[in-house]
Amino acid sequence: MKAELIIPIETLRGALKRDGYYFRIYKGQQIVQRCPKKWTDTPARKAAREKFIATYGQKKANRA
Repeated sequence: MKAELIIPIETLRGALKRDGYYFRIYKGQQIVQRCPKKWTDTPARKAAREKFIATYGQKKANRA
């Protein structure tokens, strides 16, 4: 979301409070964004990660 700030404050960067939003500058525009959330480890994610490790977690010489 684009934000229009009042005159004494030209730009903001970073998070002001722990409310889940932070401010940044993008192409000269002041932007307000939601902070990224840390993902939770579900059984499906864990299974996909284990499958990835089994497939690609070896050195190139050992894969054949």
